[in-house]
Amino acid sequence: MAARHLVALQGDEDELYRRHHRRLVHAVHRQVNLPDELIEDACQAAWTILLRRQPDRSPTLFAWLRTIAVREAYALSDTHHRDAPLDEEHHAQHLAIHEPLADQLEARRALRALASLPDRQRRYATLRAGGFSYEEIQQIAGGVTYTNVNKHLAVASARLQQLKQDAA
Repeated sequence: MAARHLVALQGDEDELYRRHHRRLVHAVHRQVNLPDELIEDACQAAWTILLRRQPDRSPTLFAWLRTIAVREAYALSDTHHRDAPLDEEHHAQHLAIHEPLADQLEARRALRALASLPDRQRRYATLRAGGFSYEEIQQIAGGVTYTNVNKHLAVASARLQQLKQDAA
């Protein structure tokens, strides 16, 4: 039988949950378009990971939780879409209820433009659009400098503006 690693809880988990859970669900909802129950599942998975990993209780803890929950939401989204029925009428009704067609088309254009960026620019731009600060992006990216984040975001922004002008 494999040995299990027991993690010593820091004792503040209940207080963290009460303080941050509602805000976490709201933040993930803003970033990922999924049904409420999948968002809730993703957030619960993030809390479970917090219990298992016991990260530092630094001021960036909420950003860490949000990142984990968003990643879990994307993973659940992949599973949800893979397991969803292929009934086109159902899919069309689902889209019609959740987003006007013009918004869907604009979102697709934006995603194509974002996908055309080099990896680092795309990653930073996605994080920034998701509400992360430059400092949070620095930490997520592994300690890069503020200047590095700013440079890549400026180039990405200029490229996205150019693509938008070319499409018009």
